Amino acid sequence: MKEVRTIKERVYSRYLQKKGASKLSDWKNILTQLTTSEGKPEALDDMMVLDLSYANFSGNVTASFLAEAGAEVINIEPPEGDPSRIMSPYGANVKGVGIPYLMESRNKRQITLDLESPEDQGNLKRLVKRADILIETYAPGQMDAWGIGYRQLRELNPGLIYIAISPYGHYTAKGREMAEMPWTDLTSQAESGLAALVGDLPDAPEPYNWPTRAGFYAAGYTSAVGAACGGLVASFFKRRTGEGQMIDIATADAYASCVGFPPTIGYVWKKPRLRYGTLDYGLCPYGFFKCQDGYVAIACFRDQDFRAALKLLGQWKIEEEWKTLLDRITDDVEKVKELNSVVEKAVSKFTYKQINEKFASYSVKAAGSKWRGGGLPVTTKMMTPDEVLQEEHWQTRGTFPKIAHPSYGIVTLPTTGKMTKTPLRVKWISANIGEDNDYVFEKYGLVKK
Repeated sequence: MKEVRTIKERVYSRYLQKKGASKLSDWKNILTQLTTSEGKPEALDDMMVLDLSYANFSGNVTASFLAEAGAEVINIEPPEGDPSRIMSPYGANVKGVGIPYLMESRNKRQITLDLESPEDQGNLKRLVKRADILIETYAPGQMDAWGIGYRQLRELNPGLIYIAISPYGHYTAKGREMAEMPWTDLTSQAESGLAALVGDLPDAPEPYNWPTRAGFYAAGYTSAVGAACGGLVASFFKRRTGEGQMIDIATADAYASCVGFPPTIGYVWKKPRLRYGTLDYGLCPYGFFKCQDGYVAIACFRDQDFRAALKLLGQWKIEEEWKTLLDRITDDVEKVKELNSVVEKAVSKFTYKQINEKFASYSVKAAGSKWRGGGLPVTTKMMTPDEVLQEEHWQTRGTFPKIAHPSYGIVTLPTTGKMTKTPLRVKWISANIGEDNDYVFEKYGLVKK
């Protein structure tokens, strides 16, 4: 594998090598800056966020994004705890706390308030006067009924950015009708339109031809990304004008934003897009293929990439029939299955290492051409979550830092993105109910019952 790694490095640094030693030295310094967060400032260290997420991971994740960037995030839950605490795959938990909730407790302060009591409503208002962003996931209208919704809180803090996340949002007839519907990632996926497009081909035997869902909280995470981006955009506006605003996130809306390409295909073909299983509408090979020791991902974006893959897999004899991208973009499912089957059979003869070495060696030759005319088919191994955790590459990047907690032990958490000046980071986890009550109550002058 050492030789393959060297080949990839040669391809990666080809353009830098042409710039000379000084440019390489500059690049090395930049890379060094990306590897450490020690002593560096945090981009949002002047931001205070109130996380009132309740039984909805979208809000928890939104707050986590901001917490990694340095915001002071105060997670506020009822005295009995947030129901999200026990939501966990297969019921897996650490001392009664579900794994997802434990993960989303990074860099947060945990306090308890009874938002139905006048005393704690007063405490929330004290916090709101100091806050930049408030995130809540209660049923639309619930916070307002308690007297602590956006209408009331903006009077206390005109600069407040109020992010409300719910299944259907805060307006429309359906929004009103379904206001009390609890959030689930499954129903958000179902109403987005995307779930209908995920699954095996319609002619597969039941139940394999049924629509399926993404295997993780896809709608929740998509909603969180939209909420966090909306919050940051609103923060830029606030810093210019001093004005806050309300951000209304409907989880089905957010996930529906991922449904972009299928309608385009439907428009071109003048008929609805089918579930396509492991096939792709415009590219081949472009998918997961079974090799002798697992699965390999192969992607060919351009015609020359496709031709290169045919050469490497020993299938040049079919090149004439599938020469151009227009030959491979078709609404004839049987024709696409035919091409995919040829690739599947060819891949099944090799181990991943053999395929990787073939493709990597070819890439060096292609990289020697200014226009990469020889093609650059992309390949990588499909890894299990356990293999990802053990992968040296991700360990070197510090993708999965380990954080110690006196109650929960060593917790491994994922972080994304590296930054030279204001890196994201995980500093602690705080997941016990009311773990930081004393600290927050004292710091912000809250009244204890």
